[in-house]
Amino acid sequence: MTLLMITDIRKSIYDSGSDIVTAVFMNGEVRGGDKIRFPDENILLALESATAQKDIPAIGVHCGDQYIRMRANPDHGLAVGERIRLESI
Repeated sequence: MTLLMITDIRKSIYDSGSDIVTAVFMNGEVRGGDKIRFPDENILLALESATAQKDIPAIGVHCGDQYIRMRANPDHGLAVGERIRLESI
């Protein structure tokens, strides 16, 4: 399982009707009170994953963060700041 925190959601300019969701890998950093969602993985498609070589404030990623960008169906119901757990990517 992979634990992620959503840092950015924006409309896709290339795929109308879809959103681009950016999330950073959390490496198991969960505290007792943290709520974790288990979204339907059929609404997400991994587009790219990388380690940031510099801060990318526009998408909430800091230098050294490992992050993933995913295409999401418009009815995904996800929110920035939310922690999600995926079975597979």
